[in-house]
Parts: sequence; C-alpha cells; structure tokens
Amino acid sequence: MKPYDFTLNELLSKRGFVLSRTRYVRHDYRALAAWRRGSANFDHFVSYQRDDSLSPYNGAEIAVQFVPQGSTGALFVGAHYVVDSWTASDNPERNPSLWTPFEEDYGQDLDHRRYDLARIDVVEDLVGRLIIDWGAATRSWSQWAERRPKPIVELRATAEDEAFPGFGEFTSTVEELLALPSSWQNALASVNGVYLLVCPETGEQYVGSAYGDGGFMGRWTSYAVNGHGGNKLLLVRKRTNYAISILEIASPDMSASEIINRESAWKTKLGSRAHGLNAN
Repeated sequence: MKPYDFTLNELLSKRGFVLSRTRYVRHDYRALAAWRRGSANFDHFVSYQRDDSLSPYNGAEIAVQFVPQGSTGALFVGAHYVVDSWTASDNPERNPSLWTPFEEDYGQDLDHRRYDLARIDVVEDLVGRLIIDWGAATRSWSQWAERRPKPIVELRATAEDEAFPGFGEFTSTVEELLALPSSWQNALASVNGVYLLVCPETGEQYVGSAYGDGGFMGRWTSYAVNGHGGNKLLLVRKRTNYAISILEIASPDMSASEIINRESAWKTKLGSRAHGLNAN
C-alpha cells in the first residue's frame, strides 16, 4: 500500500504533541486480543509493564499505542499521558487508574511495574482508523517518536475490521488466532475441512482436519491454548508459532470419515508423514 504524503509525526505535531517526550509503542497480539475485547480492556492491559530498563514507557510523558496490523503495519488504538508509575511489590494494593474488573488481573506475581495512564482526547477520532508502517524492526516495539517518523499508509473513513479474505486466501499463526476479528472467527467456525501447519524455523509441515463442532476455529483453539493440539509429534517439540492455512473446505454433507480420508490424501500429496510432522 502506498504511503500518504505525510507522517504520523507531522499529524501529531499539528495536534500539539511534543515528539521529544513521546514514545510509539507497537504491542503484541496479546494486546490486540485485549483491544478486540474493548478499549477499557486494552487500557487495563497496557497499564502493566516490565520493571526494568526495557519498559516501553521509560522516560516518556506520552505513549502512542498501536497493535499489529499484518507483518509490519500498526493500527492506532489510542494515546495516553504517562501520569505515574510504581513497582508493584512496593504497593501491591494499588491498582492502575485505568484498571477494570472485567479484564484479567495481570499483576498477580508482583514482578512488574504499574502505570497510571490517561487517554488523550485530541486524537480519539483516529482510534481504529489510522494505520502506519512500523518498519521491519518490529522487535523494537517501543521507539522515540522524534527519532522514528512513521509513514501513514491508511486512514479509514470509519473504525472497522478488515474484510475476511476468504478461506483460500486466509493465513494466520497460532499466536494470532485468538486476536482475529470476531467476524473472521465466526467464518472459520462455520466450516470444516483440511488445514496445514508449517514450522517457521524448519519448514516442516503438519496436515490436520477439522470435522467437529466449531469448525476450523474450534480445532485450532487447542493449538493456541497448549501449542500442540494433542498431536503426537508436536507434543515432543518446543512450543512454536506455527503458520496456519486452509488446504480444502469440506462440503456440508461430508462425513467425518470422508474428511479424514481427504486429510490422508493431502498427507500423501505433501509428504508430511515421511518428511513432516505427521506420525500417521
């Protein structure tokens, strides 16, 4: 996608942000999942951070918050003033200002830092609409705004989920599954068939099938929860963020045994028994 002719730095400067005191923070898919549950859930999630020199808010007065959008994109989900912070073990009874009882309590182990954050209203109109190109260095997930101008690649008319790409074009990873838009999850739960997992480190393949209630999404959720889905060869491997795609959609009248036969045919075609991760 072609970038716009202006950067996020220029836009924020026009709205009064002091870039030398501002950090851009691109959170991971856990934050995206919290965002899907609601902005209050997201605010709660990002109020708990590590208590060391790598905390994403270190030295900043403002945090401009993003969640992943594709491989290097970032969707703007709000900006916060960093009002106060404290080590959880020093004051375990004090909750962050944006704490909510409706979100998981991330502070049980006390090995973290808690932040009082306050949303910045002047950019709320851009929430869920503005997408930037973060660049290839996605592991550097907290960056000083003044040093890292970010090109704007899309400004949507309204805040809305991306359209589902279709079963043939769909790709994801195990870690991203539970953060997919609810409309995507519903689509994936509505059909059964044969799917493919690929190890990002070795390229080894695993062919599986979904034929029960919940369709593909119901089957894949077990991988998101435990990393192996009960599969023999995956059980003995370290937890891996497998890439996921769909090989074949089953027709509504296909029985479980017919879907399993189609799974077996794909295993033969791709050689996933002899050279992949299928044990049978």
